[in-house]
Amino acid sequence: MDNERYRVLLVEDDTLDQMAYKRMVESEKLTYDTIVAGTVTEARNALDTNKFDVVVSDYMLPDGTGLDVLDSIKKRIPSIFITGTGDEEIAVKAMKGGACDYLIKDLQHSYLRALPVTIENAIRHRRMEDRFKLLSCAVTSTDDSIYISDMQDKIIFVNRAFCEVYGYKEDEIMGKDSNILWEKSPAGPKAKQTYEASSGWEIGFYHKRKDGGQFPVSLTRSAIKDENEQEIALICVARDISEHIRIEDDLRTENLKLKNLLKVYESTEVSNSL
Repeated sequence: MDNERYRVLLVEDDTLDQMAYKRMVESEKLTYDTIVAGTVTEARNALDTNKFDVVVSDYMLPDGTGLDVLDSIKKRIPSIFITGTGDEEIAVKAMKGGACDYLIKDLQHSYLRALPVTIENAIRHRRMEDRFKLLSCAVTSTDDSIYISDMQDKIIFVNRAFCEVYGYKEDEIMGKDSNILWEKSPAGPKAKQTYEASSGWEIGFYHKRKDGGQFPVSLTRSAIKDENEQEIALICVARDISEHIRIEDDLRTENLKLKNLLKVYESTEVSNSL
């Protein structure tokens, strides 16, 4: 996020505070494109006609308060609340109303020194939340069965497709050992062999549904690591390959029939030639 330009809406009616903010941006050489609004109405108009990365709002405004601005944002933009000394209770209300953080205004404008870091953290936090929501939607909506287990092999997450395929309700499978899914003694030629994949490892084998029925799956399993590269969980993506196996068996059967017909034909040709 270094050198990235941020679009900032500053909601502040005090001219001296506006000037102090602009001096801080210039002296710190911050890449902010700022629009200043002096009232709740101006802030709402700016929000309707512009896109912002962050909103910085004072509490006391001529036609309302910073809480009115927060209500207009409705958490769609990360916001930072500025309030006066002794107004910590109001700051708590702002946090409950969707503000990412707050700063206490002082006459020396010392709070502005903390503003760049606060803005950076607010934007980063919101982007992480957005990425998490996107990932969550992708995991939830995919047709592949996904389950996550901790390092003790206890299941801590399953998606909708998993519940549909395996027959478990979410509260029935949470906390269970993932070994509950494995068929211990698969038999017959349909059992697949383990093979290496470019990411994680992949295996085709038999899994068990809640009712005990077994079915072949292609399973991709990868480690989830924390910021220190320590493995904290395992994510598994399972795909029911019953139909794939059936098609393969049908192809084998048809190929065998063709080979037998070819042998009969060749034998007939040899007999005729004699």
